[in-house]
Amino acid sequence: MYHRLLRMSLFVLVHALWAPLALAGPPPLPSVDSRPVVVRAEVDGVEPDRLVIRGANFGARSTPVVLLSRIPLEVLSFSDQQIVARLPVDVPSARYRLQVLAAGVSSSPLFDVTLGPRPRRGSEG
Repeated sequence: MYHRLLRMSLFVLVHALWAPLALAGPPPLPSVDSRPVVVRAEVDGVEPDRLVIRGANFGARSTPVVLLSRIPLEVLSFSDQQIVARLPVDVPSARYRLQVLAAGVSSSPLFDVTLGPRPRRGSEG
């Protein structure tokens, strides 16, 4: 009788501890509203090898990935609303497609950014 009561108590305890975990399920996927959004991107006026990207939902815990015409840039600093990335020294003046990947899951829509003087038509990087 004692062993049966002990087994039943153990069974109830295990289920009480594990049930909330089992019901929680996998973590939710990011919603469309939490996708990163680039609002503005410009070369820093003081340090011309730096691209300052402003927007929202860049994430504050893991380093976002910045792609300039599909080429990853080195991220120097970031917050949920701003990223500073290093531009390659030899990047030619042109219009580029910029994209930010946050948390390795969600990506921003493509954003056109012009580096250097305004390029003539047909000079896209």
